[in-house]
Amino acid sequence: MAASNAADAKTLNDLLKSTLALLKQFSASLTAKSNEPAAIENAPNPLNVLKDSATLLKAHTTKVSLLAINKPFTPSAITKVLRELSGTCLPAMMSAVQICTQQKNTWPQMMAKEAQIRVARVFREMEHLLLEVQSVSQRNAPPATMDSLRSTGVVWESCDALIELEKLGVAGLAVQKAEQYRDSIKDAIEELQEWREGTDMDNEGEDDALLDDEDEGVDGDADSIDDIFNAANSCPKDRPELRELVEKAEGRLKKVVLLYTALGKRRFRTYKPGLAGDEAVRRLDQAMEYLKQVQTDVDELASCFYDLDEEKAKTGLDECVKQAKGACEISRLSWDGQEDEFTVWSKKWEEAVG
Repeated sequence: MAASNAADAKTLNDLLKSTLALLKQFSASLTAKSNEPAAIENAPNPLNVLKDSATLLKAHTTKVSLLAINKPFTPSAITKVLRELSGTCLPAMMSAVQICTQQKNTWPQMMAKEAQIRVARVFREMEHLLLEVQSVSQRNAPPATMDSLRSTGVVWESCDALIELEKLGVAGLAVQKAEQYRDSIKDAIEELQEWREGTDMDNEGEDDALLDDEDEGVDGDADSIDDIFNAANSCPKDRPELRELVEKAEGRLKKVVLLYTALGKRRFRTYKPGLAGDEAVRRLDQAMEYLKQVQTDVDELASCFYDLDEEKAKTGLDECVKQAKGACEISRLSWDGQEDEFTVWSKKWEEAVG
């Protein structure tokens, strides 16, 4: 009996090592810039594959977790489940990413990249889980005090993200990302407004226990101290042109925020994979690149203001609007190339944003 258990434990440990090696190989393949593998004939919908494999992986990881913590510890039972998940779920996820990457006329780069990111997270969390199982296996006994393996819940979360991807689809993912970029810009606008108004500095230093009027240098250096801190926390009072530029930036960026909302509602939500065509796939990817770049440029613009660099701020603001106009222009027509309500609105928006 002891010999049988030892053999089962060795089989499990060998399988754990090979599965961990497989995960590392898959993870490296996701980020490698090598020649594309051979196309998969009669390929299924990759989002359906991701959903099904993620659902199955959740079930398998639950079994593995329960088997690892319950007595008696049974290596052969864990080996059986581990073989199933390493031979089905993990390769299926890789195939789904491959399909997304290869079928460029159907799946935008945005979706292919997102699938890569989310699958990579699953592999990463699975690696952590298997390392925990390996630790348990080497002791040949479940841990004394543990309700479940810690990594199980994190694997579940990463699998849920893949299941969500199928529910979102291309249109939903585009809307989600546009909203994330938009919300980031809104946060930047709010921070710029606070910086311009100096709301954070109104009470700065009042009733400070470390400084009072009798301390040496407090009266004489008050202005210089204010200058130092104001540069970082509020727009200097002696820079009216800069303050005016911040107000102008806030106004133009608020109009950019409106564009994000309009694109999400009038363009991205109406996108239908398979019916859109090659040109629509290209346009969607380009629009998302523009929107992502605007969000990045807005962060850089804010830094220019905080550095009190008026010239760079002017240039940065123009660049933000230029990128936003690019997204507007490429999305002006519907996915089938027709003018519609958004087309009319987009022309008015361009005039308003300046």
